[in-house]
Amino acid sequence: MTLGDSSLHLVSVLVPSYNSEAYLRECLESALAQNYPNVEIIVVDDGSTDSSIEIAKSFESRGVRVISQSNRGQAGALNTAFDASKGDYIQYLDADDVLDSRKIEVQVARLREAEPTAIASGAWARFSCKVSEAAFKPEKIWRDLTPVDWVVESWAGGGMMHVAAWLIPRKVVHVAGPWVEPLRWAANLDAHFFTRALLASSRCIFCPEARSFYRSGHASMSSWRSRKSLEATLHVLSYTGEALLKCEDSPRTQKAFADNLQRYVFSTYPDSREFVSAAERRIKELGGSDLLISAGSRQLILSRLVGWKFGKQLHSLVQQFRGGS
Repeated sequence: MTLGDSSLHLVSVLVPSYNSEAYLRECLESALAQNYPNVEIIVVDDGSTDSSIEIAKSFESRGVRVISQSNRGQAGALNTAFDASKGDYIQYLDADDVLDSRKIEVQVARLREAEPTAIASGAWARFSCKVSEAAFKPEKIWRDLTPVDWVVESWAGGGMMHVAAWLIPRKVVHVAGPWVEPLRWAANLDAHFFTRALLASSRCIFCPEARSFYRSGHASMSSWRSRKSLEATLHVLSYTGEALLKCEDSPRTQKAFADNLQRYVFSTYPDSREFVSAAERRIKELGGSDLLISAGSRQLILSRLVGWKFGKQLHSLVQQFRGGS
């Protein structure tokens, strides 16, 4: 859909949809409610088996463009949407998330005053059922930062940005390259794309009034424990870490890379010792990590007594025993 003054920069809102019937309507209403007057909205239905495609098509009369394809995953849907788009700026929007009405307007205003390769982020908050539940909690990365500073700060525990928080110039997306479809099973697929986009930009401009809402607490995470997911997730961490080092190879970037891998080791062990061993080798090459495992009080006590690996195995056995009893 295109609204209003065509002399303004066009913003493409790209929505990948797969079995999102419960949330898609609210998502699209928020995109249609943008104050910014020159927006096109493209929904790519990625082989849904529920009523998502019918819901999406019900918005066609209001200018939303709907594309249907066989299932290729989030990356494939977003690549299709981008290829079909014409916007000067790209707004990625998951089908279960919501935009504040001023979100795009605020970010475009900031980017128009900046150099052509700057990208914008914005304040965001989690919600489960109603947007009114969302509470905005500022994080360390909620400020203007260079790309390397943003990544280092984020990986040091300074916060994250979900998909909808960004607004990215089309030329930066071209430099970053497409979403990588073979990595569709990675739990951190978003990080693979947005880290590349960040490192392809000149700086990140934070816009506190550009608000978005991240729905959480609904999707099952069981598929993220599969071997192909663990492998893809490690690939993303390794790729983005090496990309960071190419921009700045220093003690702080090496530590950020090592700590990111260490979190993967903590969360993955003992599901795949092969991938854990590969991550640990790279951590050692980077100079090691002093991160401590984040766990409940009982598991922490076990970790102090017998080491975190054995402690995690014992904790897992206890949980299995309780589940089977």
